[in-house]
Amino acid sequence: MLAATLTRGSRSGALAASKNLSLARSAVQKTATRSCGLVAAVDNVWSPSPSTTSSNAAILHDINVLRQTTSRIVHRGPDGQKLTRGSMSTGGYGKWAMGHQRLAIVDPNSRTADMPFRYDFHSSGKNMSGDSKVVNLAANGEIYNHKELYAELVNEHGWKIDRGSQSDCEVIGHAYACLGPEEAVKRLDGMFAFVVFEEGDEATGKAPRAFAARDPVGIKPLYYAKTADGCGYAFASELKSLVGHVDTSTVKQVPPGHYWTPETGLVCYYNPDWLRKDDFAPWEEGKAPSIDEVREGFNAAVSKRMMADVDYGFFLSGGVDSCIVSQVLMPRYRAETGDDRPIPAFTVGMENSPDVMAARAMVDALGGERHVDHRQRVFTPEEVFNLIPKIIFHMETYETELIRSAIPNWLLAERAGADVKMVLTGEGADELFAGYLYFMDAENPRQIQNELRRIYGMLGDINLHRTDRMTMAHALEARVPFLDTKFTEMAMSVDPALKIVDKEAVQTNSPGREKTYLRNMFEGPNENGHSIPRPVLWRAKAMQCEGVGEDWVSMLQRKVAAEVTDAEMDNAHITYPLNTPHTKEELYYRRIFEDHYAGMAHVVNAWEGGCRAGGAAWESDAYTRTGLNNVGVLSHSLQEPVSHSLQEPIAARGFSTSTNARRSFSSFARTGVSSGRRQFSSVSLAVDEAVQSATSCGFDEHEGWLTAGGDDRNLVKKETGTNKYHCAPRPIEDGQIFRGSCTCNVPTKRGYGASQVLFDKLKAASDLDEALQNVFDDQRKRVAETLDLPDGCEVIICPSGSDAEYLPIAIARVLQPETQTGRKIVNIVTQLREIGAGSAPSAAGKFFSDYAPLIGKVPDGLASLNGFHEDEVCEISIPARTPDGAVVDASAEASKLAEEALENGSYPIIHGVFGGKTGLIDAVMPGSTAGGEHSLGVVDACQGRFSLDELKGWLEQDSIVLFTASKFYQAPPFCGAVIVPKAIAEKLKNSPPPGPKDMFSETGLGAFVTDKEVPECMESWKPLLKKDNANNIGLALRWEAGLAAMEALSNTADDKRVKAVDDWAVEVRDFASAQPELDPCYVERSIVSLRLVNGDGWLNMEQLRDVYRWVSLDLSSHLPNEDIDIISTRCFIGQPVDVSESHAILRIALGADSLESYIQDRDTTIREDQITVQKLAAIARNFETLKQSGI
Repeated sequence: MLAATLTRGSRSGALAASKNLSLARSAVQKTATRSCGLVAAVDNVWSPSPSTTSSNAAILHDINVLRQTTSRIVHRGPDGQKLTRGSMSTGGYGKWAMGHQRLAIVDPNSRTADMPFRYDFHSSGKNMSGDSKVVNLAANGEIYNHKELYAELVNEHGWKIDRGSQSDCEVIGHAYACLGPEEAVKRLDGMFAFVVFEEGDEATGKAPRAFAARDPVGIKPLYYAKTADGCGYAFASELKSLVGHVDTSTVKQVPPGHYWTPETGLVCYYNPDWLRKDDFAPWEEGKAPSIDEVREGFNAAVSKRMMADVDYGFFLSGGVDSCIVSQVLMPRYRAETGDDRPIPAFTVGMENSPDVMAARAMVDALGGERHVDHRQRVFTPEEVFNLIPKIIFHMETYETELIRSAIPNWLLAERAGADVKMVLTGEGADELFAGYLYFMDAENPRQIQNELRRIYGMLGDINLHRTDRMTMAHALEARVPFLDTKFTEMAMSVDPALKIVDKEAVQTNSPGREKTYLRNMFEGPNENGHSIPRPVLWRAKAMQCEGVGEDWVSMLQRKVAAEVTDAEMDNAHITYPLNTPHTKEELYYRRIFEDHYAGMAHVVNAWEGGCRAGGAAWESDAYTRTGLNNVGVLSHSLQEPVSHSLQEPIAARGFSTSTNARRSFSSFARTGVSSGRRQFSSVSLAVDEAVQSATSCGFDEHEGWLTAGGDDRNLVKKETGTNKYHCAPRPIEDGQIFRGSCTCNVPTKRGYGASQVLFDKLKAASDLDEALQNVFDDQRKRVAETLDLPDGCEVIICPSGSDAEYLPIAIARVLQPETQTGRKIVNIVTQLREIGAGSAPSAAGKFFSDYAPLIGKVPDGLASLNGFHEDEVCEISIPARTPDGAVVDASAEASKLAEEALENGSYPIIHGVFGGKTGLIDAVMPGSTAGGEHSLGVVDACQGRFSLDELKGWLEQDSIVLFTASKFYQAPPFCGAVIVPKAIAEKLKNSPPPGPKDMFSETGLGAFVTDKEVPECMESWKPLLKKDNANNIGLALRWEAGLAAMEALSNTADDKRVKAVDDWAVEVRDFASAQPELDPCYVERSIVSLRLVNGDGWLNMEQLRDVYRWVSLDLSSHLPNEDIDIISTRCFIGQPVDVSESHAILRIALGADSLESYIQDRDTTIREDQITVQKLAAIARNFETLKQSGI
């Protein structure tokens, strides 16, 4: 036989990814040392236009760039790197380049097995046509039938060229040359992705060819795109190797079962009847395989995947799928390898989790340590959070369900990759045998068959994507016998009536539950006499993120949600218009993805509806965007009993918790007597979690209740002992500095003392309902007195400024009754990004947080409040600034939109903002026309930075005023109010309550206010809002703290206060201007906004988040060369605001307490501001040092 000439290109050691692309961060580089992948690029010599046939892409012309780009995927193949380049024609026309990282599993010691392969095939075979072929191949994967296919080429097609190595992938090139690419790819049995460049010959007129293909299921990845100049194509196993080389808008994946050529584009080559035909039903014709035939088909699939010349093992999750793989594998491993050593098995999970305990039982059933070397990775929830950035870097996705499951998969692969190069896994069984719990809600067998086809089609984007990226990140190859194409066809030819799921069986872990057909198939012993233990065989399907520990996902979600601001969530639809994040968890993952793969969001194929069950033809509540609804079904008898709750009841700390779990609304406080001691009893998850979170961090009862009765922003995080704004529910210590009143406040000592007094009174009250009614009546009266409200104006108390936005909508329905019968309300909101993150969604009648003050967790799928539906209320947001930071004339735009609304027959509510996050003030504060009959004006003065004269002017024009005591007046977060002008208050008093009545329900306004917080003019509303024993104690405590500051400052004349604010702002501005690292770019009343120097530009939003955190810490051990008195002082300032594309800002804000201090002791107060400014300058100077320290 003739031999193919295989030439070798240059080889080099593995290098780290290119620094200037910022892809390989230090945490990632530690793992980026191995696996198997390809990179390729070629000029578009097929273009009809000569000007677009030659690319200037550096990857084609610079060997060092090719090396660096290939090295970005060195984690896929540490056993060798090879680079080759050439021309697409004998005349040197058109360039191509290939790079490959090898993970050697078959023929590991042979260097001739290193790819890319370059074949110089001489005339042979039916498609050679008497000509030679020069074929260049880079491939990723395993070809299980490589020996059989090569024999077919020789025996049936007259192929006469010897193989040059024992590499299984070499046969791809032989089949390509012998059969032609389109036929060759159909003959491959395995998991693969490959690129072929066939060189042309100008002398014979043979045209060059390019061909890329991916296996039928999508086990191995392959992406392609046009080069940045549009004159070439680039290919890669992972997106990270395309970054910096391509036009990101053109990036696509080669779908499973498809090939690509420049002439045809994508072509589907794998589309069997069961996948293609809606009427596929061999069972109706008596042609369905028997259960024995299906079992033997799987046995063959496992045997096929044992092809390896290195040690390997298997993943043992403890789920039935991996246990079946192990049961089939064990006797074959002994028989076929002759190896009597225990085979490694790998398990991940929390101690006593369903997966870990089931896996241990399975190991015992397989003969224990004599036959299985069980290597376990037990983790705690705390250790996984820091893994997320590197996991998303490797996963190259933001699909939430996928990332959750990738976290334990990462730990599992990391553990296995340290010992072996290949593992067998149980992936794919659920997509063939209806393994997910939501299948119990399917209505008929045809729905099941169609749903299995749907989720099978997503495997390459979801399960297999995760399996490939997490294992290959650790130089580990995963093989999936359930997804063998022959076995898949058998499984999908089984009557789907045999895959019906019985709901009762799911609850009892018994036959009839999901995957019963598969469980029955492997219920008996294997050839060694070993059976799967019954509790394992019939345990519930658990996605890996659930089975490793029933409660850790909820812990993870709380942790990541705390890293996302309300402002980011509010603007998610603007920042991410494609696949917009719906939860803070989703946004957190998306933000990290965009850091690495900007412009490639369209490549991610996410689940419809945010979860696997979202696209099913039937309704099911088994899964939601946040995961499995009832994790209790995952428990099984092999787990050890748990004698205590994961969260200690707050009753143990002096407040009792109601056991009435069925009640869906909150009785935030009700009276009860236990051992002679007054207690507040809560059934609200929000209160329960708030008080528990605070007291578990060492705060006392009073401090815990200061955080209750709000939304998730109030919660104290156990990791930090503060809320998301780094504020604790107690005053700062002496020597610390607080200038963060524009964001969130810690209690002042005065406010803390006032709320403590009220707390003690409420605990001693004999009738708490009556006591709270009296408290809120008193607080409304005191707000009116301190703000010197005109007679007849009324005050509504509410939990926050965001919650306050619901009330103008309800009031508008009284002022213009047509809005109750179909006339649409158009709510025009200004200063988007400068107002509170919850304001815009609230103005649309939507929930802005996952928690509401009076019901706790908002029901899944509930976007709008009852009575505030999208067809009734429309919100239009006007941004505060243009992308370059210039101020938008929002008032003019709002006026124009209001006119358009009136012309269209709608009722406009027009906002004006008096003091955004940077203190920005709209040009016009809109009034109401005709007492609100024609339009309603709303002034957002939530920052509280206004004079009493300004407030009176707004009320005289019948503006509704939104106000909080938790900004300038430094009450703890949060406490809001709606000030109603006299004319509108009188209309409310003389009118019936607005409709529809469900607007007042527990998922409408009733989620935010009770009858106690509304004033006398809304007496008709009270019966609709009344709830027995419903009392927002936390809100009353926070308002008491705020009123302490308001009343103290009311003794200072208004003009004196205004002058002091102006003087303070000038002093701080001038001092900041003197620091080279700072620029006081905006000064508005009592807020000075600073941008921080970063080289020739400014620190961005992400960087300022670090600065915001660092300034609140003692940095003396990290910056020994700076003034220790400055950098050791803990300073609390306003959180960063993203004001333009070029920079963000931090804020120093004066509050009532510090204003009073400035008036009484200017020098001491200004010295505090100087320290704050100097510390910020020091942080800016040393930003990189602090970043590298990991603090």
